Amino acid sequence: MSFTDVALLLTILLFGTYSAQGFIKPKHDKVVVCYVASWAAYRQGNGAFSLENLRPEHCTHLIYAFAGLNASNWTIRSLDPWGDTEKDGIGNYKKMTAFRKQGLKVSLGIGGWNEGSTNYSLMASSPDRRRTFIASTVEFLKTYGFDGLDLDWEFPGSRGGAPYDKQNFLSLVKELKNAFKGYRFSLTAAISAVNSTINVAYDIPEISKYLDYIHVMAYDYHGAWNKQVLPNSPLRSKDGIDVEHTITYLLEQGAPAEKLVLGLAMYGRTFILKTVPETPKINPIGLPSLDIGFKGPYTSEEGFMGFNEICEALVLFPQNWTTGWDNESSTAYAVKKDHVVVYDDLKAMIAKVEYAKKQKLAGVMVWSIDTDDFRSKCTSLYSDMTLFDGRDYPIMKTINAALANNTKPPDGNQSPGSSSALLLSNIAFVLSITMIYFSL
Repeated sequence: MSFTDVALLLTILLFGTYSAQGFIKPKHDKVVVCYVASWAAYRQGNGAFSLENLRPEHCTHLIYAFAGLNASNWTIRSLDPWGDTEKDGIGNYKKMTAFRKQGLKVSLGIGGWNEGSTNYSLMASSPDRRRTFIASTVEFLKTYGFDGLDLDWEFPGSRGGAPYDKQNFLSLVKELKNAFKGYRFSLTAAISAVNSTINVAYDIPEISKYLDYIHVMAYDYHGAWNKQVLPNSPLRSKDGIDVEHTITYLLEQGAPAEKLVLGLAMYGRTFILKTVPETPKINPIGLPSLDIGFKGPYTSEEGFMGFNEICEALVLFPQNWTTGWDNESSTAYAVKKDHVVVYDDLKAMIAKVEYAKKQKLAGVMVWSIDTDDFRSKCTSLYSDMTLFDGRDYPIMKTINAALANNTKPPDGNQSPGSSSALLLSNIAFVLSITMIYFSL
């Protein structure tokens, strides 16, 4: 038996099962929804992500983001016709739905931040427009072989929306679900995590009746727009603007735990401080900042850095960055003079996964898998998370390992990373067994 054989065997025993399709399936019964940003293919250098880079074994569900709405006739449309339907003679739609053969559920997302709310508000306000949209969506999903639709209207009642969007969104969801029954299409929605937006946008108990899963976008709680360094996705906080309060509120509003999917951010929010700290070792949370953050080299979006961009910066320029951990929010940060990035590292991800398990949620989703370290450029930061089969996708591997790891979630007397240490000790144990085997 070779080293590879033993490594694979131990990996399967600890973390998953080997499927008939030839890849390791996570050894847990939770949902892991992976959004794939279609525009990631156009990023520069190491940031360019094509579907050939996708490792579907880390997910149970895939969502291709995004399709759009044609406001001239109220039908669903591709936002990138060449990439979606023609690229490589087949198009990304067909490439995505081919993953269904490996046992994954593959949905098409519609909407997103750039699409706004205005056109969706107008479409949903008319029964005739809703019928037209729904009929076009059924044909679209059938044509390209998707399993379902993910609604990403951001957001009913705001950003160009109207006060009556809340009821119309419910009508749209109900009518879509009825139309989908004959085709066994799934219907999910990505919703805001901000209580004020939730109140304006969603009739939680009613939409829960018709949605298969509710994807909670539990990030973007804060950013440079606050003019102060604050966590992008705090697990908990004193002001109540955090993951725990969001999930508690949705459960109180009538959302079934078994339909809630906790969103995890594979990116951080960036800030430019108004003044350079006297010491780089300072915890930057709460420091005043400008109202605009700096860009990452691949995503090129102000105030935003993908995890792959963050970890590469830490690996390539370790002398420039000072890293730290904010206990209150369970958030990692890195400081370089007047530049700060606040993000979720592996420790933060494990803490959130354990919270989702404790609350008995359906599982987790990631926005988005294309900003994980899919090219394994940052292995020196997480060498203990290689899991034998390569050093790429450290976040996805961490998430699945934490879901499969039957450890007791931390209580108030434990640090957020206490079970992380236990998980890593399990991995170290398997590594030691492998080393012993080959020393014989």
